[in-house]
Formats: sequence, structure tokens, C-alpha cells
Amino acid sequence: MKRMLAIAHREEIIYQIAATARDTGLSVGVEMGIHRAGKCDVVVSTVQTQIARRKCKACMGSGCDLCDGRGHRMRMESFNPHEFGLVIVDEAHHATAKSYRLVLEYYQQNPELRVLLVTATPNRSDNAGLHNVCDSVAYEMDLRTAIDDGWLVPIRQQFVTVESLDLSQVGTSKGDLNDGELERAFLGESDIEEEKLLHSIAKPSLERASGKPLLVFASGCDHAEKLCAAFNAYPGVNAEIVLRHTDKDERKRIVARYKDGDTQVLVGVGCFTEGFDAPNTAVVAIARPTKSPSLYLQMIGRATRPPAGLIDGLPSVESRRAAIAASEKPHCVVLDFVGNSGKHKLISVGDVLAGDSVEPVDLAAALKAARKSADPVDMDELIEKAKQAREKREEREREREEERRRQSTRHRADRAEYTTQDVDIFSGRRFDPYADWKPEPWQPSAAQLRLLETLGINPETSKGYSRRQASTVIDKLKGQQVGGDYRMPFGKHKGKRLSDVPGGYLRWLQESGTAKGEIARNIDIMQGKHEMDDAF
Repeated sequence: MKRMLAIAHREEIIYQIAATARDTGLSVGVEMGIHRAGKCDVVVSTVQTQIARRKCKACMGSGCDLCDGRGHRMRMESFNPHEFGLVIVDEAHHATAKSYRLVLEYYQQNPELRVLLVTATPNRSDNAGLHNVCDSVAYEMDLRTAIDDGWLVPIRQQFVTVESLDLSQVGTSKGDLNDGELERAFLGESDIEEEKLLHSIAKPSLERASGKPLLVFASGCDHAEKLCAAFNAYPGVNAEIVLRHTDKDERKRIVARYKDGDTQVLVGVGCFTEGFDAPNTAVVAIARPTKSPSLYLQMIGRATRPPAGLIDGLPSVESRRAAIAASEKPHCVVLDFVGNSGKHKLISVGDVLAGDSVEPVDLAAALKAARKSADPVDMDELIEKAKQAREKREEREREREEERRRQSTRHRADRAEYTTQDVDIFSGRRFDPYADWKPEPWQPSAAQLRLLETLGINPETSKGYSRRQASTVIDKLKGQQVGGDYRMPFGKHKGKRLSDVPGGYLRWLQESGTAKGEIARNIDIMQGKHEMDDAF
């Protein structure tokens, strides 16, 4: 069997890969810093280690055939590419970088070598495609599928509105919120405002975590340090912080205390988006909003892993989901701290779960409902409810449109029965079919016939009423014609129900002041009903 090489860009990832490889029974060697891999089945190394330069010992830097005249050799050149059958690149969205390409080109001198790239976030913010370093996609699984199939725990989202947080003036840099301006927005303009903003994050985070492990993403180093102090101000809370410049050994100890449960709150800035494996994390507090789906996915992904060993060996979707549901971590919670975002479209759980299969209008309605909730919500459920509500509205609108079409057809047929009379087209007078009506004393008057027609009664029918019957029918119908059923008493839409009258014409009646009294009241009733029907 040929050897394998696994490379990544962070020390934490290297040791995690090494531990996983040892669990398979293979011999593992770490090539990094002072460590040498030696003869082993699996070599694990950082990309920085692989391309590290050292003076050529054969020529002592003067240049020779062994170093191709360069005077130096890279550390990877101590390995024979033909000994390796597979190179695995973890966090492979970095593989388009020059450093990775140098390493891959060196080992691909072996024509039989296979390269496997693994990443949870293949979409880079600079749009550099992984097709530049790989030929095909062997397997793909998105976040929703991983949750549905029981590999990850479900997500509950809660929006926490921070009243004094204003992101509307934060600029955009490289497609995301400007780091410096974002941090200043989270710290405010004064000491009092800063204190208020810090505790607006710390207090609800601790309340939602209820003593469970809490991972906090801050917007900058200063923000992280002050947030950590704010968390520690609460009785019984132990919070620690990891920054990029934190000593490596101290960082290991801090992370170990968090994984062991000695530290409840771990605060960081960009340190835990990759290579951080702490399945005990129950809550993620995002105090670093983003416009980047990849960055957001990396942050929330820290909490989606099930407890260690929980689903190992379980063969079916049902068994894995049942095990997660019955565990101490049936779901994780993502807290999004939001304020006035202005023109910015910030990413949320709904965005990364929705994918292309969800209508934007349904996602927007679900997010609106989620922001109103005081408790964590299942975004999948809200999206489904929004979809069902939209489909019901569309169905009602189709039914109303069909009814309007039937009414229009019926009205045209009714008019055809009594408007086919000779008209003097040169008289200049508006046609009045009752102008020459000479009723018997018991028959309805011309005014009653006009009003009955306005209320939707066929003239041939109304002429058969007695004068008293006509009066009774008029009173009864006027009582029934309310809101959209009210009949237009004048104008070019005379006799139509308000629901059949074009909306533009009704708006003109209101804006011009033409609609007064009874008609104005019924327009208001109809519009109010539509708003209730369309509410989600």
C-alpha cells in the first residue's frame, strides 16, 4: 500500500487529522516544525511546512544539480512523490492559493497520484473556482441534507434586537462588512453606550445558554476582550478568550478547558471558523454579522456537530435522528444580534438552509416572523408555513379573479336583455332606459327601478314588483351590500360590486375626494378585509 499525505493550513487541524487517522489503525507521522514524520502510512503536515525553504546541504547555498541551482530546497522535497498514492487537502477552499499549488504540483510528478479535496465551504469570496485545482466533484452534501440525514443536529435560530446597534453606516470591503467600522458600531460612541451594547449581547446569550457551552464570535479583538470581561461580570460564569496572537500552548489549554466543561464561554475573532472541533458547543452567539454565506456557515457549523460518538455506527437516517433527538443536545441554538442594518443584506440561518428550492418571498416572510419571536425558532418550519400561507393567498386571489370574471359575464348578459333599444345618437343626452317609464300606481317608480338596477336586480324582474315590494327589496339589499359587495351607485362602473371595480379607479375616488359618505365607508371596509386576508 502506498503512503498518504494529508495537508491543511492550521496546526489544530493537523493534530485532529492525525488523531482520526490513528483511530483507523494506520501508523501516523506529523511533519511540522521540529517534528519529523519518518516512515509511516500517513503523513500529516501543514502547507507552510511543505514549502518551507532551507539551504541546500549539498552545495551550501551556491547551487547544484540537487537543488536545481537554487541554492535551497523545500521541505517537501525530502519526500519521494512516487511513494504516495493519495494526497488529502482539508479546508480545500484554500487550495487555489499559490502555496497549495506548489505542493500539489510537486507530488503530482507521480502520474498515479490521486488528490482528494475536502471542504464545507467551497464558495470563496473572491470567486476563485476550485476547478482550477480539481477535475470533478466526487460527492456533495449541503447543510440541510446533513441535518435531514441525521449527521448534524437541527438548528434553532433566535434574533436578538439591540436597539442602539446601528450598522447602516458600516461600509463594505471585499464583499463583506468593513471590520474596523463593524467593531466601532458594536462598541458605540461613549463608555455608557459601550457598556450597554456589551451587556445587550452577554445577558441574552447567557440566558439562552442556561449553563451550556457557548461560543461567541466577536467583531474585533478589542470587542472580544471587552465582551469576555462582560461575560465574567455575571456570577458563576467562566469566560475565556482566544485571539490570533494568543500563544499556541496557551490556546491549547484554553480550548481544552472549554471542551472539558471547565470554561462555559469561549470568545474569539476569526479563530474558530475552521479546524475547531468542540461537539459540546450548544449555542453560538454571532456578534459579528456578515454578508458572506461561507463565513456564516463556518460560524454556525461549530455548533451543529452531535455529541462525540453519538451516531457512530448507526446505519439509518431514522436511527441517527432518533439518537440526536434523545440526546443532551437535540438541537443547537444560533443567536443573531441585529440592529439597524440599513441597506445591508445580512446572512441568517434561513439563507444557508433555504438554498435554491425556497422562494425568496417565503424566506422573507419566515425571517420576519423569526424576528418577532422571543424564543429560538425552527426556520424550516417557518419557511414551510410561509409557503403554505402564500399558496393560500394565491388560491384565494385566483378564486376572486374567477368570480370577478363570472360576475362580469353575468352583468353583460343582464344588460343585453334591456339595453337593446333605439337611441337617438344625435341627441347628446346620456341614455336612460327609464326616461319614458309610465308606471301604474302600484308599480315601482323610475327612481326605484334605477336603484334596483344599481343593486344588481334585473329590470325585467324589478318591473314585476309592487311599489311597496320594491321599497322592501331596496332596504334589504342596501343592508347586505357592505364592503366588497357594495354596488357602485354612479360613474362608469355603476352597478358593479366594489370588489369588481379596478383598484386604480377606487384610489382615484379616494384621492380626489369623490368618494364620500356611504361609498367611502364601504371602500375602507373592503380594503381592511383584504389586508386581513393577506396577513401572514
